[in-house]
Amino acid sequence: MINSLTVLGGGTAGLISALLIKKSHPTVDVTVVESASVGIIGVGEGSTEHWNTLMQFLNIPIEELLIETGATFKTGIRFSNWHGDGTDYWHSLLPEFVCLDRQSGVNLGLIFAIANNLDPTKTVPDEIRNSYHADDFSVNQFHFDTHKLNTYFHQLGEKLGIQFIEDTINNVVLDDQGFVKKIVGKKSEYESDFFIDSSGFAKVINSKLDCNWIDCQKYLPMNSAIAFPTPYKEEIPSHTEARALSSGWMWRIPTQQRFGNGYVYCDDFINDEDAFAEVSAQFDHEIEIGKKIKFSAGYVDKFWSKNCCSVGLAGMFVEPLEATSIGFTIQQIFCLIASLPYWNKNNNLQQTVYNKKMQEVAENIINFVQIHYFTERRDSEFWRWTENNLTWTDWNKEYITQYKSVLPGTIEFNEHFLMFKGSNFQQVMHGLRLFNHQEIKKVWDKHYAHHEKYFKQLYATKIQNPIPHRQMLENLMQLKPNTVAETLENVFRKN
Repeated sequence: MINSLTVLGGGTAGLISALLIKKSHPTVDVTVVESASVGIIGVGEGSTEHWNTLMQFLNIPIEELLIETGATFKTGIRFSNWHGDGTDYWHSLLPEFVCLDRQSGVNLGLIFAIANNLDPTKTVPDEIRNSYHADDFSVNQFHFDTHKLNTYFHQLGEKLGIQFIEDTINNVVLDDQGFVKKIVGKKSEYESDFFIDSSGFAKVINSKLDCNWIDCQKYLPMNSAIAFPTPYKEEIPSHTEARALSSGWMWRIPTQQRFGNGYVYCDDFINDEDAFAEVSAQFDHEIEIGKKIKFSAGYVDKFWSKNCCSVGLAGMFVEPLEATSIGFTIQQIFCLIASLPYWNKNNNLQQTVYNKKMQEVAENIINFVQIHYFTERRDSEFWRWTENNLTWTDWNKEYITQYKSVLPGTIEFNEHFLMFKGSNFQQVMHGLRLFNHQEIKKVWDKHYAHHEKYFKQLYATKIQNPIPHRQMLENLMQLKPNTVAETLENVFRKN
């Protein structure tokens, strides 16, 4: 039985872990040990739709999140110039795309678009993505100022009764069975029944346990990133941009006050100086690099080992292409909190099942991120290398070719904790021009054509009285009402 739990690391992953565990198990003493000398990685941060579940669980109102974290709404990711021909595609599961058949779970909206080979940059125009209207307000993803999010989560944790201690851990003590007995810091020692290792790349605790790193760089070769902020000169977009460059891609994440930017690249093809020069050329003003990050894609073979669970960068890291880090942390902890009440040193059933599920989730993430590199771009050494030398994952080898004429469906992705399902694969593969549209259209015409009138009308619909993103944010923060419903009602009435 667990009476006490210590989280090592006060970054986003550690704080999410502490909040969800304390909220679900209020009788457990939860302590976060964090070091002031360890900085926060990232300039701006984006979420996936899993964030909505976290907000509901922690009772976080949208307007409070916007005010406290400098957040903006995220309607998806624009992938710019990934084919090298100046075109874009979107990964954005807005209502226009999520039209599920109630019985089969088939995403009729995406099948319609794929069967008719609709231009993915035109299906949902920018005026819808960057504005809001009274008939539909379904955004459940956000961008954050990482530092403000950290401060806000500390405040929520203190209200829940989480204890926060500032210390630097320099030793891990195991008992005679190999379980973590305590972690030792410069100021004190911390004993607990259970530990969360969210110490980032340092892997302070799990490096002392029976955990091995599964390197995935042959599947995802990105290994370096430079991050930097830039000011606004235009309306706040409500999407993340991922712009392909010569040896990787550049992110742009809008918060309320600025953009967070970065260039993720493989240094086998470009050095740091040339990477800085290339990304600088994307702007009409000087930029100043805030962070340089070196990494290797992979994950631990045992996310839960003995009485420790590795979360965040300590358990897995891939490039930030699909904002997987926060989403995976949320999925990890929701899976963990159901097992914690039954755990003891003599029963590893929960641990075994948990590790099997989380390995499936990790592989799902790697499979999904990798397919983004199956592009038509061939204008640099790196992009030619991805065509000829990139090692495909076993799953992608088996399924992607078949999926060109048989859409990724619901059967293959029926595990609850998987981050990316059939609809995610369908939309990205559509943007990557991987489908045989003629074969998909045969299926549409035979089985789903009776829905066609609805979708033609849907895509032809023009929104009424759109509210720009910046104006929506300003109105929400001026009103500061008690409920989300009241917030939206007042904003739309005002306009």
